[in-house]
Amino acid sequence: MDAETFLPANSGANCREFFAMLCKMLPPSPGDSPDVRAARERSAMDAVVALHPDDAFEARLAVRAVAMDAQCAASLHDAGLAVNDPMEMRRCQAWANSTARHSDAALRTLLRIQATREKQLEKMHPAAMGRAGWWFHEAVVPAPAPEPEPAKAPEPAAPAEAGPAPPLDFASLTPAEQYAVMYPDRARGIRAAGGLPAGYDYGPPDPEILDGLVHGTSPILRELDRTPPGNIVPTRETPPRQTGL
Repeated sequence: MDAETFLPANSGANCREFFAMLCKMLPPSPGDSPDVRAARERSAMDAVVALHPDDAFEARLAVRAVAMDAQCAASLHDAGLAVNDPMEMRRCQAWANSTARHSDAALRTLLRIQATREKQLEKMHPAAMGRAGWWFHEAVVPAPAPEPEPAKAPEPAAPAEAGPAPPLDFASLTPAEQYAVMYPDRARGIRAAGGLPAGYDYGPPDPEILDGLVHGTSPILRELDRTPPGNIVPTRETPPRQTGL
């Protein structure tokens, strides 16, 4: 017998297992033929399906309710046959009452679970949810964000083009710088010698200018150091001889 044709597909359990469970719980019938026994099992399974179990637990409750009801019916049948044996009749009737209570309890539990589920499903109905204050609108799924491009290494900055040198503001220079601009050869020789070079043939500058030429660190004065000291020779520049700057 194919039990999978009886239980619904959403029972969530092995249908053959429930059918075997039901067959073991049904009362024995020693005088029945295999065909009669199969018909009784099929009828009991039809009763289980009629209870509309929705999952594995509800299917177990449905099987228990139907099996206990079958036990009750069999005990009442035996009680009717024991009319000449009051003790056996009372025993069968007591067993019938017990199995009936078990069947009713399983059935009430199953119906209570199903009623709770139906109420929950009714609350999810659009009309019921609308009365409860829910509003339905079209849900727009946002497009996936584009993947960020891999970071690129920063390009090296282009070297700044050297522009023309700004015009020299002679008045803003120090006396030593003014002397170096006017007399570059003299200033270069003084700076290389650390003072007035030997054999100079020009008027010596003021001590302030001489000290600035020797110890100054401005760009104009450091430019004098580019000429090697060996190339320093005494020269005569215009004006040929002065007592000061």
